[in-house]
Amino acid sequence: MNGFSAFLSKELLQALRSMRFLIVVAAFLILGLMNAPLAKFTPQILELAGVGEMLEGLIPPTPVAFDAWAQFFSNIAQMGILAILLLCGPMLSWEKSKGTLVLPLTKGLGRMSVVLIKFIVMTLLWTLGLLVASLVSWGCTLVLFPGETVEYLALGIFLLWLLGVFLLALVPLSSVLFRGSMSGLILPGAVLFIFLIALAFPNLISWNPLLLGQNSVLLLIGAAETGDFLAPSLVAGITAIVTLVAALISFRKAAL
Repeated sequence: MNGFSAFLSKELLQALRSMRFLIVVAAFLILGLMNAPLAKFTPQILELAGVGEMLEGLIPPTPVAFDAWAQFFSNIAQMGILAILLLCGPMLSWEKSKGTLVLPLTKGLGRMSVVLIKFIVMTLLWTLGLLVASLVSWGCTLVLFPGETVEYLALGIFLLWLLGVFLLALVPLSSVLFRGSMSGLILPGAVLFIFLIALAFPNLISWNPLLLGQNSVLLLIGAAETGDFLAPSLVAGITAIVTLVAALISFRKAAL
């Protein structure tokens, strides 16, 4: 077993021992379970609470499968991505600040391999979480809304996945550029803030990667076309590659 595969195995084992995999599965299981029931029973709950008439027009009286998936995309794009960033943000910066990377590096592991492996594990965790939430939400929707289907569901979930990968690709570079055990969250947080502000400028909206999470649900009802997501997908993909390459180069020169 070479150094790359050995360190990758060690990182995966560490993710299991540190409960990261379990936390991801549990968190995204909850996010997947809550969508269809919320969509199905919210009108009845509001009626029982006596506020149904006050919110008339805001809550659809007869929920459909799309309402469940709208909940799914909203929850994953906000709470899901926040959870995975908080979980993965310290993965490189914590070891860098504690000096625990010195040993594997002295044994011949390349610095570029460290960054790549950390990013691979982050992406695997995000993919696992999204897959769990998607399958659970699909099952619940199938039970509570039998016979109803939505279009472009797989594409919408892929766009959501791409948004997560884009933000995770910022973590290694952030961990290298800044000091501290939580420094991996600085750059993703700053980029999120900048793109949120950019949503206020109409000329920039069509290129904004945040549309991958914000508007992908519109594909399901035909309110958006697949071509609408080409530009933000390119921005997300190119930015992810550039920042990852920058992290690889920067980490080669970084002091440990």
